Amino acid sequence: MEKKRIFYLDLIRAIAMIMIVNYHFFAENHLEIKVLSDGMWGFIGVAMFFMISGASLMYQYHEKLDIKSYFKKRFLGIYPMFWIAYALLFLYLFYVNKGFFKDLPIYKIGLSLLGMDGYLIVYMKTWYLIGEWFIGCIILIYLLFPLFRIAMKKYPRTFFALATIANLAIIFFGNFKMPLNHNLLLCSYSFLLGMYFMEYYKKFELKYAIIAAILAIVLWNTNSTTEVGVVIVGNLMGYGCFITLSYVGEKMTNTLFKNIVLVLSKYSYAIFLTHHFLIMKVHENFAGVVLDKYAVLCLYILTWVLIGIYSKIIYELNRRTLGLLKNSEKGKNI
Repeated sequence: MEKKRIFYLDLIRAIAMIMIVNYHFFAENHLEIKVLSDGMWGFIGVAMFFMISGASLMYQYHEKLDIKSYFKKRFLGIYPMFWIAYALLFLYLFYVNKGFFKDLPIYKIGLSLLGMDGYLIVYMKTWYLIGEWFIGCIILIYLLFPLFRIAMKKYPRTFFALATIANLAIIFFGNFKMPLNHNLLLCSYSFLLGMYFMEYYKKFELKYAIIAAILAIVLWNTNSTTEVGVVIVGNLMGYGCFITLSYVGEKMTNTLFKNIVLVLSKYSYAIFLTHHFLIMKVHENFAGVVLDKYAVLCLYILTWVLIGIYSKIIYELNRRTLGLLKNSEKGKNI
């Protein structure tokens, strides 16, 4: 039976998505708006996304987890829409570039079919076009979730302690080619915190929300410059924002606001897939142009309109595709 949606998770998902889109919009165009172009927005949004994923799965699979059903649902939730978005962009670039646009072995497109091209691009050239590193990382974490769930339920304190030690060891002593904030174990820790929050915490009290908000505000003004410092501050701010927003979302009663949030959350994956490429294409037309604040606002609105249109298209194509697959399965069972 489908469980009731948790609004505060939709709220956090929508806000995290807006943070990431805003960061990419202002950072890509090198606009002189220091607050919104600060990379910390990206760190905060990603940390919250991983926490949401862990919390959502723990909520859904609190009582039991059927492996076959779990992997089928994860597969259908990620790959069809990713493949649709990738195929459309691939064909567009093929047309624009009058041929294949990368001098790469064709077999490497297999990494794209698996959704791992953006995550592994730091190690090798791939056919990466869309979806960014996050897709590959969350796919790997989804594969690990059944093991995380068993360990957390059987040995909650021991597993949390070991995960925390591993997380700190990677932050302070790790030396990887992969950017620190992309590290699988580091991202898994944010995911685990979401799992633990859903399973053991869930204290929607004002005092905790205030403490978490103060922590986030204080950390924002630390001005960390090293990679380690930025990762620590960004993740801690993400955790603080998660707790604060969970309280706000739990107490929210305004129907109009909730409906807007639900729409943004509904299309968040499609927006995530399409936004970065669209931002880059829109900004190409303004390369080298100095924009005043009104022009920036106009460009910002235009970008969101395009993101909304293309995300809607991708979402509907995916919905219809899944509908056809579902009807096909029903036909086989008759």
